[in-house]
Parts: sequence; structure tokens; C-alpha cells
Amino acid sequence: MSRSIFRTAGVAAAVATALLVSACQQEGAPPPMIVQTTSALDQGMTALRMGDYGRAAAWCRQAANEIAPSPQAFACLGDAERGMGNRAGAEAAWLAYLERVPNDVARRHALARFYMEDGRYPQAQNQLDRVSQMGLGTAETFFLVAEIFRVQGQCQPALGSYQQSLRLDANYAPSYEGMQRAQREICQRMPAPAPRPQPRVQDRMTGGGAVLRPGQW
Repeated sequence: MSRSIFRTAGVAAAVATALLVSACQQEGAPPPMIVQTTSALDQGMTALRMGDYGRAAAWCRQAANEIAPSPQAFACLGDAERGMGNRAGAEAAWLAYLERVPNDVARRHALARFYMEDGRYPQAQNQLDRVSQMGLGTAETFFLVAEIFRVQGQCQPALGSYQQSLRLDANYAPSYEGMQRAQREICQRMPAPAPRPQPRVQDRMTGGGAVLRPGQW
């Protein structure tokens, strides 16, 4: 019995000693390395969805500065910059994105609208022309072109572009509404064509060398 008790006590002491040694070793060990399991872009996109534009811009800028950045990092950065009211930063980031993904029609349309908000119609037209040059024009593309003409008071070009939009999508409601607005706001203000001159009727006619009055033939 006594031997069993001594043997049990010895085992317990050995375990306690081992635990004490382990604790001492852990106190002097360096802190464990924290491995980031989520990319900077993912962090930025999450912050963007939450409306935390400052945090989104910081993460997306970090992602854009990586050695081989994802194009989406520039789109994310542009959206975050716009959310913070930095329009110049947003424009620069979106243009950097489109250099890498030139056929993103939705993003070009968004950039054209962005320019139109600022009244920068030539820049907006350039983006829409690029879409058409790539053969990717949609009903929205020509609707935006028509809107540029409309706000500049150009009736016929506006109507023509609205009609082109509807040829691509007969159910595209914004073009119907835009056409009605153009006809109401700018086309009715166009000056009417000058009337054709009427033939001039003279009260005296000449015949031979004598002056004749009507009825004196």
C-alpha cells in the first residue's frame, strides 16, 4: 500500500515539474506569428460594403501597391475615394483600372456619368466613343450620348441617339423618357424654318415698249 502511495506521489510530482518547466519556457519564447488570412483587397472590399470609405481606401491602396495588383484593387480604391468626396483620386483610380480592363462597359458608363455630373462632356463622350469603337455599345451607351446632346441643346443629334438606343433595346425606358424630355425642352425652342418667298405680283406689266396695265392686252 505504502509503495503504491509513494509511486502515485512521484508521478504527480513529475507531472507538476514538467508543467512548471513548460511554463518557464513559454515565458521566454517569442510571441506567436500572426498570419493574415484575408487579403488587403478583401479587407478593402468588406470595408467598402460597410460604407467605411477611409478604411476601404487604405486597404485598397495597399492592394493596388502590391507587386502584381489585382485590377479590382483600383476599382475599389476609386469607389472608396469617391465615397470620401475625393473626385480627382476616384478618377485616377478608375482610369488605372480601365487601363487594365478596357472592355468593362459598366465601369466606362459609370465613369461617363461621373464626368457628366461635373459637366465634363468631352471626357464623357470619349468614354462612350471607346465603348462604341470596341463594338460593345448598348442601349445605355447611346442613351448617355443622347443625354450629352440634350443638355447641350442639340435637338436632332439627341433624338438620333435616343432612336439608336431604342433600336438596340426597344424596351429601354430611359430613352423614351429622354426623347420626350428633349422634344419638350429643346426641340420646341428651335426656330421655325423661314417661309418660302411667294411669287411677286405686279400691278403693272410691260409688253413691247409700252407700259400696260392689267386688262390692257
